[in-house]
Amino acid sequence: MMDSSLPKHTVPPKTIVSKTNQGPQLWARSPIQTALIFLLCGIYVLFSTCLRADEIRTSACQQPQPAALPSNLSSFTDAPGFAEESAKRLAGAVMIPTMSFDDMGPVDEDERWNPFKDMHIYLKTTFPLTHSKLDLAIVGGYSLLFTWNGSSKNSKPLMLTGHIDVVPSLTSLDRWTYPPFSGTVDGEWIYGRGSGDCKNNVIGIMTAIEHLISSGWSPKRTIILAFGQDEEISGPRGATNIGIYLEKIYGKNGIEMIVDEGGMNIETSYGTEFALPGIAEKGYLNVEIEVDMVGGQSVFQLIFPKICIVLILADIIILWIVAQSALRFPHPTHPLAFCRRLCQQLSRVIFDITCRARLALTPHFRRDSAVFQPHVEHASPIWGYLTCVAEHGDTKLIPSWIKKGMKSKNPDMDEIARKFAEVSVGNRYLVQTSKAATIFNAGLKSNALAESARVLFNSRIDLFSSPSEVQKEYRKLIKPIAQKYSLLFEGATVSSPPYIGNITVDWTNPHEPSPISPFTIESSTAWLVFSRAVQASFGGDVITAPSAMTGNTGTYSSNSASSIQTKSR
Repeated sequence: MMDSSLPKHTVPPKTIVSKTNQGPQLWARSPIQTALIFLLCGIYVLFSTCLRADEIRTSACQQPQPAALPSNLSSFTDAPGFAEESAKRLAGAVMIPTMSFDDMGPVDEDERWNPFKDMHIYLKTTFPLTHSKLDLAIVGGYSLLFTWNGSSKNSKPLMLTGHIDVVPSLTSLDRWTYPPFSGTVDGEWIYGRGSGDCKNNVIGIMTAIEHLISSGWSPKRTIILAFGQDEEISGPRGATNIGIYLEKIYGKNGIEMIVDEGGMNIETSYGTEFALPGIAEKGYLNVEIEVDMVGGQSVFQLIFPKICIVLILADIIILWIVAQSALRFPHPTHPLAFCRRLCQQLSRVIFDITCRARLALTPHFRRDSAVFQPHVEHASPIWGYLTCVAEHGDTKLIPSWIKKGMKSKNPDMDEIARKFAEVSVGNRYLVQTSKAATIFNAGLKSNALAESARVLFNSRIDLFSSPSEVQKEYRKLIKPIAQKYSLLFEGATVSSPPYIGNITVDWTNPHEPSPISPFTIESSTAWLVFSRAVQASFGGDVITAPSAMTGNTGTYSSNSASSIQTKSR
């Protein structure tokens, strides 16, 4: 039965409004406005959905029929001045520098947590009804967990998530159009850290809840709002503790549906508008490679740089080494010659490692690394997306490889993956494990040769791979380098002596790829609800199709910690 507290689907009457009476418009539909419409319609659809036979159609990319209509609860977003007010609310949140760093200390000791207190105060002041009506638990120090208890005790909760932290912004400030925490609104855009990741979600969700409370609406199903404090550093205090907290209350698999920040937004492809929620997240692994060799005085030697612009400096280093090779010492056994060779070896080893990564990552290198390649399976959300393209896209615009692949009983999945990856770099890393050199250092003093050099690669792991498989590939990549330069590899011999150093590898923060949420309306009520919310928010012609996340969100961290079942991301 439909929840009696909800309004029925209505078709709003057509109203003609003079442009002169509309006031200044920041955008045709602001990001906050879009989020609010979607959330309000999503909440409405969730509580009103009853599966009917006419909603299920036999097709590869089923869409709800008849298409869901907007709820009259969402009309307030069209009111004059709403865009300006919503932008002001988001800008206020952006102004608070809630940066999370990899080395954050205890919440009661590290002063870098102090801005989070200001964020709590700002949210309480901006959304007083939400704070007075909903139960609030502060978890992990600064993570916010709101609970709006529903009238039904038999229904599992809906969980809406976001995070209040942002990545640090302390360097290259002159490259910003406006300062990163200015919250500048220029009439079209809101500038600053968190304006797109993901204080916009937090402010949008809380604005929707505030409006529902003021309208006298109350839920049948319990609604949980979970806002982590350290999502940008994988959520060790926030999402992890939120998961543990919720599992104690609701048990394992105790959440009916989770909607987080994940997704590829709405885009027009092949003549059709698609909504692309991320229903799976790639895995994660940090790989720290360290080369240790003999140091020495720099007065006769090549200086190895210690700046973190790895790929560019690697080119400079190798050119400098080539130039230095013209120098000749009196005898190859001369101590200075030996020292020079050690320095060159150290530079070449690190360059060799970073250069191999560059071949895979830099567009103007035509040769691609064979270490990680595009990969698609029938269970992949990308296969689901291509299926939707074939069914709902403009046939005149759809490439032949998609048409052929979808029609074939035995499609060449490797070819399809390769073609999909060739469309864009973004596409490639939806279906392929990535490796990016992000931290590089060597040396401690300007006039002393580095005794060790270190590079850290961050890998986002393909949905059908694992950290252990990626580790094997890294070892395959590094071992020949150790052999080439007479180095030990993790303390083991891999070539003939004499050995002049050692390569070690440290593996940190491994995460398996997330489970793939179901993405057909006949197999998942959550997917049906989400698809109808898309229709109600953006129109019946917008097709909901599965996609994936190239990164990770707090939902995955909480899901890993507590075994909460994530039915839709």
